[in-house]
Amino acid sequence: MRTEPIGLLVLLIGCSSSSPSPDARATSGASGSSGSSGGSVSAQVAATADDGGFIDYGTPYVNVNMWYGPVDFAESQYTNACGPDDGSHYPQTIQSLYGNYLIGLDGQNIADPQSHCDDCARLTANGISIIAHVITYGIENGVDAIDLSPQARSAIGLSNSDWTGTWQFVSCPTKAPIYYEFDGRDWSNTWYFRIWIRNHRLPVMSVESQVGSAGWNAAQQQSDGAWQSVSGIDYSPGFQIRVTAIDGQQIVDTIPALSSVNPAAPVEGQANFQ
Repeated sequence: MRTEPIGLLVLLIGCSSSSPSPDARATSGASGSSGSSGGSVSAQVAATADDGGFIDYGTPYVNVNMWYGPVDFAESQYTNACGPDDGSHYPQTIQSLYGNYLIGLDGQNIADPQSHCDDCARLTANGISIIAHVITYGIENGVDAIDLSPQARSAIGLSNSDWTGTWQFVSCPTKAPIYYEFDGRDWSNTWYFRIWIRNHRLPVMSVESQVGSAGWNAAQQQSDGAWQSVSGIDYSPGFQIRVTAIDGQQIVDTIPALSSVNPAAPVEGQANFQ
């Protein structure tokens, strides 16, 4: 899929230091259950750097079910909750960046699962660890359980008789910039927009937009992970978008006049979080 470069403005600012009901897009696992302990990511969670250069968030979810979903970009059995439900899939550009290690979260027990769309997690089982991207969530069999892509399941040696392991939210290994994927269904109306922030290295805490010299307006994250802007503003001349990470870093990109942007293609930013 074609991407649209921005190239007008980028600013990277460094700073110190109720779950919705699962919908029909849920993934599902096999029967069985196990207990777990762990915590979700929030603005108050202290982050720690591990020996591999990743930043760990919260505490691990230990001895949980890791089912064969399957979770995949093709949506072979289940629609991915972190994207449009109109039959379109993750853009090919993003698929290539994420690879095939993919997971779905427990949408009933993980707080605000939509806030983890496109975040990363370390999965560990049988002495093997991998990093996978979150692309969906739904009803799981087992508290804090996850569904896996076939490739992720195989990589950590799980099977129908061996399905438990440990997982934890971590920073993503990307070195590419973030991408902005617009919801093309809404593009005919330029008085608001919906947008997914893809390929972010750190968890995203807020998204804001600004038209001209007006003030910044906070977008609201919806159940599919997209951020919906304030309505009643004409965004057609173009606008700035500001993305804030969990540690306070901010990226500001300029989206050009909407007539020059293909809403069905991801818009490439100029940077990523450090």
